[in-house]
Amino acid sequence: MAGILAGNDVEQEYLWSCTLSGSDKEYSWAPEDPTTEGKEDEENDGNVKPGHRLLIKSAILMPSAKKDEVTIVQIESEGYNKKTVIVPICAMKGGSDYQQYVDLLVPTKAKFSLLQGKGPIHFLGSHCVDFSGFRDVEAGDSEEEDEATEDDVEMEEDEKAVKEKGDKKETPTKESKVDEKADKKTTPKEDKKRKASAEQAKSEEKKKKVNDPVGSAIEKAKKSSAK
Repeated sequence: MAGILAGNDVEQEYLWSCTLSGSDKEYSWAPEDPTTEGKEDEENDGNVKPGHRLLIKSAILMPSAKKDEVTIVQIESEGYNKKTVIVPICAMKGGSDYQQYVDLLVPTKAKFSLLQGKGPIHFLGSHCVDFSGFRDVEAGDSEEEDEATEDDVEMEEDEKAVKEKGDKKETPTKESKVDEKADKKTTPKEDKKRKASAEQAKSEEKKKKVNDPVGSAIEKAKKSSAK
């Protein structure tokens, strides 16, 4: 039982004890939550209400108990399907039994009674408070927050990617491509025009030479004299 209670379900653990004797033969264990604030909220939401368990570890019969007198302690609690369970949990003989290992887990309210003998007898154990429901609620909230943050990050990344694509499309690459195409388109035409004009000039000079042989002879003479 101690191994189970030492797991993740036990959030808090407190030392517990009780004493039964001839003058005080009964003890009731009925734990209640110490805080009263927010009681209505706890009633509306049962997940945040803590659970209580009692783990009885040992029973100690004091040396002052009458010799050879058997002390018997019984427990009354609620079992499966709300059935009442009344059963002895400890029997010790005065003068010979001083300590007994019990190891009993009580999950609900209980009443301890001194069925026989006068004791005094002490019980020692742990009062365990389980906040697993409240922890699950907090875990659910934290998961929702994590999911929300992940969604926000994904949206931001998508927006950045869209902006980068838009910037790439809006870059002046199209204009440069258009200019290059224009240059490619206009350059051959200009070359053809230049060639045509040069050919026309040559043909005109030839015609002049043919039509005016005297002038051409004079020009040749001028060139030879200048040399």
